[in-house]
Amino acid sequence: QKTNSRSFTEAELNGVDDKISKIIWSKRFLESQGFKVKLNIVYQDNTSTIKLEKNGKMSSGKRTRHFDIKLFYVTDLINQDEVVIKYCPTDDMIADYNTKPVVGNKFHKFRQEIMNLKKGYHQIEQQECVG
Repeated sequence: QKTNSRSFTEAELNGVDDKISKIIWSKRFLESQGFKVKLNIVYQDNTSTIKLEKNGKMSSGKRTRHFDIKLFYVTDLINQDEVVIKYCPTDDMIADYNTKPVVGNKFHKFRQEIMNLKKGYHQIEQQECVG
């Protein structure tokens, strides 16, 4: 992200604001190529962020008053049916695979989803290092 944040909610809003233009550009590019794009879905795991994105500045309270108005561009896109915001539990947030240290079962689950592997496929055996 390009700016500092005082809270997780503000950081999430900054992240969406940073990437939303690329999402809209991709949608319009695909449509200009003749493809039909039904929905642009942005998944969030922070319910405070979802409320702010859907309601805009109207749902700001004491702790969110200082948020820059530019962070609410996504609210306009939601009102224009360009984007839909949906809740995704943190344990199912596949983007975490690319941004956070994920280990164990969660790592294997996300790796299988990202690489389109079947369950149980591609078991890595222990190997000896020779050298």
